[in-house]
Amino acid sequence: MHHRAKDITGLRVGFLTAMKYHGSDGKKSLWEMLCDCGKTVVQNASEMQKQKKRGITASCGCMRRSTIGQKNTSHGMSHHPGYSVWRAMLDRCGLSTHHAFYNYGARGITVCEKWQQGFDAFWQDMGPSYTRGLTLERLDNNAGYYPGNCAWRTRKQQSNNQRRNRVLDTPSGQMTLSQASEEFGIGKTTLTYRLDQGWPLLAALMTAPKAGNRKSTI
Repeated sequence: MHHRAKDITGLRVGFLTAMKYHGSDGKKSLWEMLCDCGKTVVQNASEMQKQKKRGITASCGCMRRSTIGQKNTSHGMSHHPGYSVWRAMLDRCGLSTHHAFYNYGARGITVCEKWQQGFDAFWQDMGPSYTRGLTLERLDNNAGYYPGNCAWRTRKQQSNNQRRNRVLDTPSGQMTLSQASEEFGIGKTTLTYRLDQGWPLLAALMTAPKAGNRKSTI
């Protein structure tokens, strides 16, 4: 084991137990995790420790499949769009391998314990206000998924909200677009325009607007 790697042997996160050091991905330690079902998976050690602190019930995937199977027989809504929303919400907040985990689980965005228990609990809170075609949105983009912070919105409404609250990896750390605008002295309209036009983030933040033209967006 690398001398800088923290020994997490025996760490238990949900149904996974850390067994042995597996190496490094170049930045973070990787560990073999033994699931209660007997399957071994390799996970990022730091992410497992974060999930432990957040109380996430992790597994190799078997327990989620088992839970899904149980819920399918009880609520009969496995093909309903709302069910897909619930599954996607859990995955991007709880699975470090999910393509969107970086913007959700890695930022500390969690799903309330009640909704983690099953689709029935989620639908009890959110089902009455659902209309086909709507998407689930967090009212506070920096808070998690729970009844008081979630609402159904049209895709256009959600897109507008995400643009206002998009998170940027700036040289000074992660910031919302508004925070980056203030930090680097670039107007929000100008910064939004540049990013939408495909500017590299550093150039969008560091290039001063053209002199003598207050209305310029470049």
